Amino acid sequence: MIAAVACESRVRDTEFNLGRIEHWARRAAAEGADLALFPECGIHGWWASRENRRFAEPVDGPSVRRLVRLAGELDLVLAVGMTELDGDRAYITHVLLDGNGVIGRHRKTALAGGADGEAKTWNAGSDANVFRIKGYTVGIAICYESVNPETCAALRANGAEIILAPYANGTLPAEIADPHRRQRKWVWQRPVENRVWYIASDTTAAFVISPEGDLLALTPKEQPGEGMVVCRISGRRAEVTKTE
Repeated sequence: MIAAVACESRVRDTEFNLGRIEHWARRAAAEGADLALFPECGIHGWWASRENRRFAEPVDGPSVRRLVRLAGELDLVLAVGMTELDGDRAYITHVLLDGNGVIGRHRKTALAGGADGEAKTWNAGSDANVFRIKGYTVGIAICYESVNPETCAALRANGAEIILAPYANGTLPAEIADPHRRQRKWVWQRPVENRVWYIASDTTAAFVISPEGDLLALTPKEQPGEGMVVCRISGRRAEVTKTE
C-alpha cells in the first residue's frame, strides 16, 4: 500500500520539517502502508533563494540518516524531498530510503521559471530513474516536471507503473476536485498518456489518479492542509483504505 501525505514544510526549520515527516510516517505505517510519499523539498522547505544552499545536505547527511533509522523502526519506505548538496552544486532531489539506507534518488530535471526562477537556486538533474519497491515499479516526477510530457514519458519508457508526484506549490484540494478539470490539467493528462498510476503529494493536498484518469482519492477539499490518503494498488485495480 502507498500513502501520499500532505505535510507542512517550513523554510529555515529543518528540525520542524523532520518532526512532521516522522509524525505522518508513523500514521502511514499504522495504516499498513509500505511506502509513504512526502512533498517536494520536504526536509529543507522550498523557496527560490540562494540562501537555501545554507541548509542543503548530501544524501548521506544527518537528516537522511535520521529518516533511515525511522524507516527501519517502522518497516516503511519513505520518499522524501530535500535540497541535495553535491560538491558546489545543489539539486531539488527526492530520495527513496528504507531501514537499510538510501535506495535511490531522483534530481529534478525541469526547473520552473527558467533562468529567473528555480535555476537561480538549484542545478538541474538529468536522470529518469525508476525503482522496484515492494512489488511496484515507480518513477518520480517532481512538481514542474509533470507539466512537461517528456518527463513522465521517459519514466514510463523505463518501466514505471506508478509515478510519484511530489509538489511544493500549494495545490488546493478543490482544484483537483473540480469535475471539469479546468485547473492543473497536467495531473489528468500524464497518467492517461502513459497508462500509469499518478500519486501526488503537496503541502496542502494529496491525491491518487488512475491510469484511466479517474480521481480515486483526495484529502478533504474543505480543509486544505495536512492530511493523507492510503491506497492499495494491484495491477489495474486499486482500493482506497484511508483518507484523512
